[in-house]
Amino acid sequence: MTILDLKRGTRAVVLKVDASDPVRERLRALGIYAGSKLTLLKCSLFKKTFLVQAGFSRVALGREVAGEVRVWRAL
Repeated sequence: MTILDLKRGTRAVVLKVDASDPVRERLRALGIYAGSKLTLLKCSLFKKTFLVQAGFSRVALGREVAGEVRVWRAL
């Protein structure tokens, strides 16, 4: 499951980031890394961008990057 599969308001735990090294390091600096918790706040029309909150950071991710973040939906 990736961020693309989450519904608005869903909390999840990041399992793995399958992106290239520069993208993975950038996401890590923003608080998105294996073991971190995030919440999907909004997604745009046609699911092109996703607004997630990881800790105190709010990050807008494009569809391609959001598809590379594997998550496990928290209950």
